[in-house]
Amino acid sequence: MSNTLTPIAFPLTPRMQSLIELRDTLRILMQAMQSHAPYTWLTAKKEMADMLLGEGNKTPVTPNILSLFHVMGKHFKDLSEKYPDYKPNLLQAVAGLEEHAENIRTSIPPLVDFLQSDVWLTSYNELIRKQDPLGHKYALPQTINLLWSGESQHATALPALLHPVIQAIEHINQMLHAHVPWENRIAQHGADQITFAAQDNIGLLIVGVSSNTINQGILPSCSGFRSTVRLRFTQWKEGKIAQDIHTDQPYSLMLVPFS
Repeated sequence: MSNTLTPIAFPLTPRMQSLIELRDTLRILMQAMQSHAPYTWLTAKKEMADMLLGEGNKTPVTPNILSLFHVMGKHFKDLSEKYPDYKPNLLQAVAGLEEHAENIRTSIPPLVDFLQSDVWLTSYNELIRKQDPLGHKYALPQTINLLWSGESQHATALPALLHPVIQAIEHINQMLHAHVPWENRIAQHGADQITFAAQDNIGLLIVGVSSNTINQGILPSCSGFRSTVRLRFTQWKEGKIAQDIHTDQPYSLMLVPFS
């Protein structure tokens, strides 16, 4: 992948959606810890817990993600039989996928136990239930920084539990991004339509946008069905509503054939 491109992934299947949502939540969680941003950390922690526990409107993501590891492993095994010259490397990739999948299986139960008994998360869930996410009734805004500074669990126990899960998610994410080459395209008048053949089995659409484009506040959005996806570029400016771009917009596209 070119260093000048920022990849923006649009999942087209439930398995891919589970992967991308958990990947992004884990990244936000760890970034919040590194930046000492307790509110962002607590919000991301709840989002992650909902994904793993199936709370609210979420369904547990672990089965979908483990299934994705299995599908990719089977694909590489089939390729190893089809291309004997590359068999050792392909089987090595399969072994890596199986190892990371097993790490997820063994890491999720203690992680779930930790989240279910965590007082931070329990208190935050209660505030959400009472529609008071800032915690004014319990003086959370006045004390969260002191609690954050004095509490070491978020800096030790949780990262240790998350480490194998993060490694596994980032590993499969890297494989998905490296599986196929970029295709350079033009969104005419700021829009493009991508059509798939019935046999393509595309599960993930990755749009590569230049850093210069993002610096202008120009971002892509997707809509449509599995066979036809419509891409539209809009510009985000502070204090203004998002506006459609009506000029030709170059971008790169990667279609990942796993669903």
